[in-house]
Amino acid sequence: MNELMTNPAFKAYALSIVVLGLNLFTLAAITAVQRTRGKALANPEDPGYVEQKSEHPKVARALRAHRNATENVVPFLAVGLVYVLTGATARGAMIYFTVFTAARVLHSIVYLLEKQPWRTLFYAVGVFATVGMMVQICMKLAA
Repeated sequence: MNELMTNPAFKAYALSIVVLGLNLFTLAAITAVQRTRGKALANPEDPGYVEQKSEHPKVARALRAHRNATENVVPFLAVGLVYVLTGATARGAMIYFTVFTAARVLHSIVYLLEKQPWRTLFYAVGVFATVGMMVQICMKLAA
């Protein structure tokens, strides 16, 4: 375990996990704020609950941003860990992890701000970073 904790690639991975986790918690908090502001509470036991026929648009957008972030972070976590464990260089790890993490945080921001084509661009950058690591892993395993 000590070897892993001193590995610069693992440190980059761990820092990315922290930032991505904060991004997910922030999106969850934004959803809660939008629910409160729009009086669109989700559960009957919530104070001030009023039954909604459909989700408030700002709440729905925050939920979609959160779901999209989660759907992309989960594969990254697995692929990133395997990437580190198969001998990622510190430089490679820093590049992949920084690009992915920045792309996902920026994607969340522009998703909430309803900005295209930026949303699609940042989504694609994050996917390409994960796929790049997958290719590197396959190359390492094939060698």
